[in-house]
Amino acid sequence: MRRAGFAAALLAAFALCAPGAAAAADFPSRPIRIVVPYAPGGASETMARLVADRLTAALKQPVIIENRPGGGTVIGASVVAQAPDDGYTLFVNASSYVINSHLISKLPYDPWKDFAPIALAASNPHVLVTSNALGTRSLAEFLALAKSRGKALSYASFGNGSSGHLAFELLKKTYGFDMEHVPYKSTPQAMMDVIGGQIQAMLTDTPAAVPQAKAGKMMVLAIAADQRSPSLPEVPTFQEATGTRFVSRSWFGFLVRSGTPPEVQKLLQTEIVRALKSPEVKDKLHDLGMETIGSTPEEFSAFMKAESERFADAIRFSGTNAD
Repeated sequence: MRRAGFAAALLAAFALCAPGAAAAADFPSRPIRIVVPYAPGGASETMARLVADRLTAALKQPVIIENRPGGGTVIGASVVAQAPDDGYTLFVNASSYVINSHLISKLPYDPWKDFAPIALAASNPHVLVTSNALGTRSLAEFLALAKSRGKALSYASFGNGSSGHLAFELLKKTYGFDMEHVPYKSTPQAMMDVIGGQIQAMLTDTPAAVPQAKAGKMMVLAIAADQRSPSLPEVPTFQEATGTRFVSRSWFGFLVRSGTPPEVQKLLQTEIVRALKSPEVKDKLHDLGMETIGSTPEEFSAFMKAESERFADAIRFSGTNAD
């Protein structure tokens, strides 16, 4: 018995000295990167940079943002899926991450097996923005014009199959009008063409709309939430403006490669949530119209599965197919 006990203790000691265990114990010993699958300037990057600054201070290592736009987040996700499972590469995922599994038959990764959820970070309601050149000053005017002109008018989205795209399809269904869809690679690109008048409308993230609206570069006609936003208090909800409820949103969370040591995942989750709940980060995101969340991994996993089912219904209605 004594020999068996000694052998077990010896094996445990060897396990602690194994490279993986030692690496986890020393984590982090070098810079960490956060892959954002969008071009610079979007809401997800704003959130990620605020969190990265807090993580840099807490973990005593640089936390660097790496933008990898394209493919409706597939390019960024592929980068992380091919990275070592050591916690030094994080991925900011969003609605497109769960949407793609319904749209693309051969993803270069398995979104449910190749990644581990860390935390749901934040969300924000979509707002309907229109070009000043369109001349509509209220949601009622916009809907009347859209119903009369149909596909002579176009709307932008931040990617085919994105939450902004599918939400606008549901908007068309809810209010009985049609418009032509023009997908872009990023929110800033799409918004520039709305501002320029080449595109007439867009459902976009609140943080992206706030500075442009306050500068008078575009009209914000309604917010897709149950309550008005503190950052755009003069903008009515869809239900206030029409009597018909319409709600849609974007959300952002953090993932790592599956297989990342549990103690590393726990440390990252703890520090990310602490960053999100800090007054500095919380207040800045609130001013932009974002709600900070900071969930557990289990809560985030359940949330993503529910979102996947919700978007599957929207995809069936719109007939969207990315293949």
